[in-house]
Amino acid sequence: MDCKRTEQLLSHHFDGELPSDGRAKVEVHLEGCPSCSGQLAAIRMLSQAARSLSTIRPPHDLWDRIAAQLNDSTPPEPNATNAVELPNRKWHSKRRFSWSLLTTAAVLLIGVGGLWGLQHSRHAHDPLASHVQQLASSPLIAQEKLVAEYSGKIVSADQAVQLVGYRPRNVDPPPNGYRCDKLVMLDMPCCKCIQAVWQRDDQTQLAVFEHKSKIDDWFQCQPSVSIKCQDKTCRVTELSGQLAATWQSGARLVTVIGLRDVEELAKLVAALS
Repeated sequence: MDCKRTEQLLSHHFDGELPSDGRAKVEVHLEGCPSCSGQLAAIRMLSQAARSLSTIRPPHDLWDRIAAQLNDSTPPEPNATNAVELPNRKWHSKRRFSWSLLTTAAVLLIGVGGLWGLQHSRHAHDPLASHVQQLASSPLIAQEKLVAEYSGKIVSADQAVQLVGYRPRNVDPPPNGYRCDKLVMLDMPCCKCIQAVWQRDDQTQLAVFEHKSKIDDWFQCQPSVSIKCQDKTCRVTELSGQLAATWQSGARLVTVIGLRDVEELAKLVAALS
């Protein structure tokens, strides 16, 4: 079984949905494939994080308040042919109008929201997906493509502050175990963004972005979970066997791509908040 087929079956394998022969084939492949094993570990981590989240329940009187507002709405003026109605028929007519209004509004919201998400994910940050895919295996190529796509240029810490009008947290020295390889100013669709390329002691890299946009829309089409880390709410996404996380830091957002696990995330949240 090759990696492509194994990746398609990982979620089913994790959930125990595969027949015994299929499970055995996946397990044989996992024993000799660090990449697929890493993806399974990421799925397990996301599942554990999701189970640790508390369920947010809506107010007990939410529907009563919505129904009251709908019932108070005034239906269209009756025309000459239906001006005289029995009270119960008028109530049912008004009720149908309210449900129709609610249904139409819901359909419009879903349609507009889906269209916005589709357009935004297609056009705004698509190059980041290929950056993630190449970051672990070919970091230099990944960085070159990102710089070319977003008109990037290498800057100093002082230049970064002048270009974006504030001092990004990722221009400061990184925590122990990392060193800053370079700072890059990227002209992204959401804003001018400072990217710090950090190297670990083992020479692997991760990318640290600070962006001024208040909309957390990077990798929205990918499965993600929200977890609490160092008192910050972080949206964590599994991408090509790696993790990406975004959290609020002051008035801006920080996104780190190439994380190994939640322990590393906690270390960087503490350093960048």
